[in-house]
Amino acid sequence: MKTVVLIIVGFLAVLPFAFSQDKIPQFDTRHKNVYGELLGSHILAGVNFDMRLKKGVMDGIGFRAGVGGISTTTSDQTSDVSLGIVTFPLEFNHLVGKKRSSFVTGAGLLPVYASFSSEGGTLDDYEYISGEGFAVVGGFLSMGYRFQPKKSGVMFQFHWNPLILRGSGFTAGWFGLGLGVGFK
Repeated sequence: MKTVVLIIVGFLAVLPFAFSQDKIPQFDTRHKNVYGELLGSHILAGVNFDMRLKKGVMDGIGFRAGVGGISTTTSDQTSDVSLGIVTFPLEFNHLVGKKRSSFVTGAGLLPVYASFSSEGGTLDDYEYISGEGFAVVGGFLSMGYRFQPKKSGVMFQFHWNPLILRGSGFTAGWFGLGLGVGFK
């Protein structure tokens, strides 16, 4: 009889703890994408990290940060010219679509680091010019289509990026193509 009473008392002592959790804890994380992009807001090519701000959803408000750019050198018999541009697009975006396909819209800033050098000329008239600097050259908009995995896998994005450049105003921009991986 003592054993039955001890089992009942033990059961009643553990019972409140058993019902104290409504559900099993789950790791609810934010949906993220890492992808390479051709053209778009990077001028030529770049890499982006994109993440939703709300946990457990694939749509809604998020942000994108990237790095990319272009480097070129031109030489002829009398001169050498080098140009390097590194872009750092920063964007707040919004995805509409609860499943794998979404319509993406966004607005962002385009900080750029650029360096330029030129040297050459004749023996009597040789020049060397160089310069570098960091500036926000303008902003951009983004509108397009994104296909992303529900948990992890391949993601694809195609979008139009009109640019708003300082001193030039609104330009038509161009299209961008992104391919990468999405995960939680």
